[in-house]
Amino acid sequence: MTNFATGLNLKVSYNTDEDDVISDFYVPVLSNSVKYDRAAGYFSSSILVDYIAGLEEFVKRNGKMRLVISPFISESDGMAMLGALNNENVVGRSIDQMFIDYRADGGATITSGEILYRLIVEKLLEVRVIVPKNERGLFHEKFSIFYDTYDRKIVTNGSNNETHAAIKYNLESFMVMSSWKTGIEPLFCDEKIRSFDKLWNNSLNNYRTIDLQECVNEDVFKSYKTDQSIFSLYKKFHSQHDSKKNSQQNCLEQNGLGFVPRDYQESAANKWLAKQKGIISFATGTGKTKTAILCIHKYLARQKRSVFVLVVPDRTLVNQWAEELKTLKYSTIMCFSENPRWQIELKDEIQQWQAKFEDSFIVITTVVTFQKQRFRDQLKKLKDQYVFIADECHHLATNKNLELLPKVNWRLGLSATPEVYMSEDLTNRLQAYFHGIVATYSLEQAINNKLLVPYNYYPIEVQLNTKEMVAYKEISHKLVKMIGNSDDQDRSELSPATQLLLFKRSRIIYGATEKIEKLDELIDKLGTLKHTLIYCGATSIDSNNLTTDKQNNDQGIAQLQIVNKLLHDKNINAAQYTESESGEGRKQRIDQFRRGNIGTLVAIKCLDEGVDIPEITVGIILASSNNPREFIQRRGRLLRRSTGKNMAAIYDMVVLSNDTGYSSINRNELKRIFEYGRAANNKAEIDQNYGEWFSRYDIGEVNFNE
Repeated sequence: MTNFATGLNLKVSYNTDEDDVISDFYVPVLSNSVKYDRAAGYFSSSILVDYIAGLEEFVKRNGKMRLVISPFISESDGMAMLGALNNENVVGRSIDQMFIDYRADGGATITSGEILYRLIVEKLLEVRVIVPKNERGLFHEKFSIFYDTYDRKIVTNGSNNETHAAIKYNLESFMVMSSWKTGIEPLFCDEKIRSFDKLWNNSLNNYRTIDLQECVNEDVFKSYKTDQSIFSLYKKFHSQHDSKKNSQQNCLEQNGLGFVPRDYQESAANKWLAKQKGIISFATGTGKTKTAILCIHKYLARQKRSVFVLVVPDRTLVNQWAEELKTLKYSTIMCFSENPRWQIELKDEIQQWQAKFEDSFIVITTVVTFQKQRFRDQLKKLKDQYVFIADECHHLATNKNLELLPKVNWRLGLSATPEVYMSEDLTNRLQAYFHGIVATYSLEQAINNKLLVPYNYYPIEVQLNTKEMVAYKEISHKLVKMIGNSDDQDRSELSPATQLLLFKRSRIIYGATEKIEKLDELIDKLGTLKHTLIYCGATSIDSNNLTTDKQNNDQGIAQLQIVNKLLHDKNINAAQYTESESGEGRKQRIDQFRRGNIGTLVAIKCLDEGVDIPEITVGIILASSNNPREFIQRRGRLLRRSTGKNMAAIYDMVVLSNDTGYSSINRNELKRIFEYGRAANNKAEIDQNYGEWFSRYDIGEVNFNE
């Protein structure tokens, strides 16, 4: 017999920052319960892995559990698909995906899924899915009711969902009420019991409930089918869980990397080691940084000591790489503007290394500092006896940079997009320097292998107003006189004046006024913005060493300011992330975004490459260049996996029209729609809506070499 009143010593509230809520609350309470009712806005079956021990005792007493859950693992998934919630096929697909993703980890997670199956089959667990009857609002209730043998109740009410992230990582809290105490607590317990009964019995005005088995694909559900008893599955689970934990720990201790490399990363590192040169071209978000660290590690296992010179595009990535390289425990010198002592530190480190007082060290610098004479004077002291590594190596593909590249024997380039936009010559020269691409890993491979999340893509069509179209045509006429009608000339061969005109014309597309109106409508449709990134127009162009004039700068900033004001007026907690902020300021904003204190980041260009914020789930693109590298990088930024994230959504403002004068605009915008659409979860919808457009403009498989 279980007795809450004598068997437990509970706190009034629990907070994930102070308490281990699994060990301190869930396990002891479930172990003393005979019935458990739970309403959770979002639910992940992997939560079973976390409190499986408590459920084991619960099941031994023939305990009964009832769950009412949203059909989405995260709020952002729900918001992205809100307009389709009346379609039970959409609900089913979301639940199916939860079970499919759950199998991806194998071993103990599959076994706990089999336990879930057995619990449902043996009527120990019932699950109902709740969805709104209209297209607004999602289920956000988060409370629990535990019953003991004497029908005493413990009720919780708080912020935590039934997901691994909510229990383990999020800053969450919940209050605890007991039915046997005096005062308001019994009344509160009675009220929550009535609320759960209304949910369970489908008695709400604006929501309806569906049995889990009614909306999940039978084949997906039966993939967990097993004839083993629940308790034999528990034994199997404990064995697998302990074995996996010990195996991973041993591997981490032995390899000295701080992570376990994936097979494709091992293969890429071995190929580079054999050739001594090469570009590793992995899709954004699949671990280029860790692969480079593996390359360094393998190199030192063979060569014993060396210097590594790592060039990155900007200062944010200097700090990010320095953090990642801590696992190797070598001295690291950061040579960039935020470290005014870098020249002294680098000089001292080189002297120490040449005197053999230092085994190995790593230099991290930006492209700008790499170009400086005082930096290269220090490198000359090494007499080309170092390993040269270039992150986002396509940034080095300018005439100036290519002439500065060192003649070292060991060279490693990293890039998801190693081709230079509109310049076959610069592409060939860059790849010749690194001796070609040594290893690839595509976006489709990454999504299929669960390394990146799948995504839905939603183009939002806009048009230029009369004034914008007149300006666009005026610049186009000037360009025709200068370069003819060709759209595919090598940009590196064009004069600076021509390139600037092309940029000004693109700026008209970036800043189309109607995009703000469409953004206003979209925000109202999405409701609360969380883990959202909004891309505004770039304020500068750097691929050809050109800067914008003041007028264009003002136009770019104007769009950013209008978006910021729009969000402010709608009481949306947002922060700006541009090159104008200090490195520390940007770092703080990312930290606040990850913690959920800031729901939306508004960015210009500087979030395109390298910055790792896997929590981003919804991307709204107001401005995108014709350069495939830019929009491919942006997509990769959104697809990185994060706890509780199983789907991303991309909303893309595209300028598209059948009106006169849009031909070249349509062609460029359709290339991006095709590229985003071909790997999207809703590809069939994109093909249906834009298939005729693709055919008309001869848009097909485009080799962007992701």
